[in-house]
Amino acid sequence: MNQAQRILRLLTLLRESDQLCTKKIVEIFETDKRTVQRDIKILKEFLGEKLLMPSRGCYALQNRQELFSYLKDSVKIREFFEFIALFDARLLSIFDVREFPIIHQVKKDVATLYHIAENPIERLDDEKLNPIKEAIKAHRKATIRYIDRDTKIKHFRSIKPIKIIFAEGNWYLGAMTEEEQNGGFKFLRINFIRSFELEPETFHREIDAEEFIRRFQSLFQNYQAPDIEVTLEIDSFVARYFRVKNHLKSQQITQEKEDGTLIATYTITNEMEILPLVKKWLPHIRILKPKWLQDRLKEDLQTYLSKD
Repeated sequence: MNQAQRILRLLTLLRESDQLCTKKIVEIFETDKRTVQRDIKILKEFLGEKLLMPSRGCYALQNRQELFSYLKDSVKIREFFEFIALFDARLLSIFDVREFPIIHQVKKDVATLYHIAENPIERLDDEKLNPIKEAIKAHRKATIRYIDRDTKIKHFRSIKPIKIIFAEGNWYLGAMTEEEQNGGFKFLRINFIRSFELEPETFHREIDAEEFIRRFQSLFQNYQAPDIEVTLEIDSFVARYFRVKNHLKSQQITQEKEDGTLIATYTITNEMEILPLVKKWLPHIRILKPKWLQDRLKEDLQTYLSKD
């Protein structure tokens, strides 16, 4: 569910409820408190004083049955529809065009002004998701059959399903397993799961794993591993692309030289969190430290150049 879909769902829930609290929204959307707070902030910009806070962390609509009538009269209504259409113009179809004739113009303007080129999204059917959702909600252990890297079927027994994760255009199950490697934590590609069977045994919440999932910056990141600080030098030719975007969550620009060169630091736990980024921007980027990472990059380049 993207942000626009959540906003619309929030509007519907608020219209149907006397009040709605953050804890309940987190549960319904299967998201985190910060995401809900960001969504509420956006909704507040459109609804203004019509969005009430009867108690801490709880929200309600003033005259909730008249939601769309006072939205219609608001100068923010065009901005509201443009915000929705920018994510997915098809979402506007839930509104009655006779009540909001401006929708036709918004669709036209958005199509004229914007083209959102996103990465292809991996398809996933509900049949696969439903038992996983059930296991996560009930804290039930599960046994799965999984296609591993060598394309062989691998059995994971008594796994603890933690979260369904959408990352890099694909769907994963973040789970704790009984394996020693990486502290037992695994990102399991959901479409590679061949069977998922619930076990009767339940488990306590894995708070550390949940926090890791909330904060992770790469699918290569190691669980409960010590941090490694990496320093990169980014030349002025590509520096602007790093000023306007954090290429990893941990990116910090620590110095900008007179010639426009940037010095940036990153915190990683696995070399594969940073090496693909460096290779993508060669020859305009250089690893300053640690030295072992410099050497590893040189080895990769030499191996590549040695091939016919």
